[in-house]
Formats: sequence, C-alpha cells, structure tokens
Amino acid sequence: MTMTGLFDPARHEPLQSAPWDEAAARAAITRIVDAALTEYRPGEGWLTHPLDDPDSPGHIDRPLYHGAAGVVLALQHLARACAIDATRPLPDFLPLLIRLRDVNHASLADHRHGSASFLLGDVGMDLLRWTLQPGEALAQRLHEAIAGNLHNTAREALWGNAGTVLAAIFLAEATGEARWGTLVRQAADALEAEMEPDPETGTWVWVQDLYGRPGQRMLGAGHGFAGNVYPFLRGAALLPDAQVARITARALVTLQATALRADGGANWLPAIDGSRTDQKRLVQDCHGAPGIICRLASVPRSPDWDTLLDAAGELTWQAGPLNKGPSLCHGTIGSALALHKLWRRTGDARWQDRARALAMHAAGQVEQQRRLHGQGRHSLWTGDLGVACVLWACVIGDHPFPSLDGF
Repeated sequence: MTMTGLFDPARHEPLQSAPWDEAAARAAITRIVDAALTEYRPGEGWLTHPLDDPDSPGHIDRPLYHGAAGVVLALQHLARACAIDATRPLPDFLPLLIRLRDVNHASLADHRHGSASFLLGDVGMDLLRWTLQPGEALAQRLHEAIAGNLHNTAREALWGNAGTVLAAIFLAEATGEARWGTLVRQAADALEAEMEPDPETGTWVWVQDLYGRPGQRMLGAGHGFAGNVYPFLRGAALLPDAQVARITARALVTLQATALRADGGANWLPAIDGSRTDQKRLVQDCHGAPGIICRLASVPRSPDWDTLLDAAGELTWQAGPLNKGPSLCHGTIGSALALHKLWRRTGDARWQDRARALAMHAAGQVEQQRRLHGQGRHSLWTGDLGVACVLWACVIGDHPFPSLDGF
C-alpha cells in the first residue's frame, strides 16, 4: 500500500502555493473579525451558515462548537491577544449569552446524552459567562454540572466527561481553588476506570454508547480515544505523575496497534471494528491523523512517540487541504493546527512551514465560501473564527486554541 491508500484523495484538493505572508495572514484575520461584527444581530447572534444547517434558513445556533458562544469566545480570545483593532470595542455579549444558554438548555432537555456537554451544552456556555461575570452561584452550577457528567456513557469529548473536565481544568488554573483540582482528579479517575481491554487488539480502549449505537470503540479526537486521553495531558499538573504516565503508555500501545501505515505515513480509521470494511479514511481533526497529533502533541518526547506523530504529520501533509472547507473540526485549518503543534513539539521548521501553508490555504477557502454563500460562517469549530485563531497562532508562533488549549 502507498500513502495515498491511507486516505481518500477525493476528499482533498491541491494546495494553493502562495508563500507565507504575515501581512496577508493578519489581513485575513481582520476580514473574518470584521465580517463577524458586521453580521452580528444584537440580542440574537449570528445566522447559521447553510453548510452547518441547510434545512433551517434564518436559524441561530448557540453553543461553543458551532454557535454564538463560540464566536464570542473567539472574539474575546483575539481581542485579548491584540490580534484585532483595539479601537473597535466588542459589544456587550453578556445578555445574549444568558438568553441563549437558557434556550440551549431547554433544547437539550430530553437529549439522550444530557445537557452538560462542554462544546454543545451548559458547561461551555456557563464557563464563558463566568469569564464575563464571575460569581459563586454560577461557579456552583458549573461544579454540579461537571460532577454530574463524570459517568456519561457517551465516553467521549463532545458530550462526555472528557469534554466537561476541561472546564474544571481551566477553572482550577484561573482560580487556584482546591475544589476544581479535586474535581479534575475525580474526572480523571472516572475516565481511567472506564478504560477496558479490547478483545480485538488486546489494547486499552474506551467503549462509547453514542447516539443510540452502543459498543463503539472510536479512536479519534472528536468522539473517541484521543479525545479521552487529552485531559490527562492538558491537566497533567493537577494529576498524579504515575497516572499520567500510565495513560500515555496505554495510549502509545493502542495507537501503534491501530495505525494504518505506508511510505512513512500513519493514519487511523474512525473506530476499531474488524467486521467493517467500509470505514472512511478521514484526515480531519475529528477523525484521523490531525486530531491524533493535535490532542497528543504534548506527550513527553520519546523515540516511539516521535516516530508515530511524525508519521501522522507526513500523512496529514501529503493528504493536503480538505475540499470540504476551512474549518477546524473537519477542514483544512484542523490540519494546519496539527502541524503547528508538531512544530511546537519538535522545533523542526518544516512543520511550521507546512502549517503556515495550510493556514494560508484555509484563509483562501474562507473567502471562496463567502463569495459562494454571501455570508460568513460564524462559528469556532466549524467555521471562520477557528481559522482566525489558528492564523494568529501561526503569526506569533504559539497561542492556545480557545476551548481546547485555553479559555
């Protein structure tokens, strides 16, 4: 098998070879921010892009992942980083967030995975409100929601404990309060207790009960193994060293055993399922090599880890931009962020050059989609604001991605 056998070339497009240009990157960020501020509907939010919800024109989405909360978080993030014009102050988003949080909570009242979700539900939206207006009542609500989600049977990052624990990590760092560190350790213990040996590979896995499909053994960052390992790395300073080492050792064995390899590249199918031969060979943040890199790039250096992540980087680069668009979750900027993190891990300038090339391509895709649809795609994980945040990281050399690396 050649490396092209590890991914589907039909999902990718040729890289536009414009050289890295810091001024052009800054201009792209400015265009994205200006469009978001111009198209903001005070008290309502932003119209959902047709690619996010083609069946509901005029709809307003709400959460961090693909809605107004994520846009607000990104704008605050870029403003604090001085990535946008300080003479153009941001609106007061607090009343909007309070209203949309309540609407979103009500919409999830009967959801099979509950309403706590960090990226799609209460915890992410309440944490964002807390950054604007800290208060003990809100902190207590956050604590109860995170604690109540420790054993969510989804066992993945969008709905489960692996997502909501990130809020506890951020609060522990922001406040220094012992209750948050204790909650992080409880969440980590719950995650570790739910790992189990996989009969097919003989390695450690998590088994998801997701969207009514129990028994899934997913591997990626969005809904699977890599997303569950990530909190142990992001919260390592709050956890016992032996626990972090144990989980990362298990992660290495599992990912080595499940990697598809050819010509110096490595990729992963969405799930361990030997009975299925029809799994898509995706190269995205949510499934595939970019997400593996992005969540695990901070694991301590070793020859085995370096070899595995380097192979994942080669696969990500050879696959190239995604023709699905520029987004972080399932588009080109997710691959750019992965290679940027690989550069930060190794110091190898080729990864920085490649990350910047993909980021410039993603900026071009933003403009193409705006011309095609007549509006911006105002969201953090599925749209333009995520592109702006990664572009800024490429400009200054490093900056945490909001909702994942920082808040």
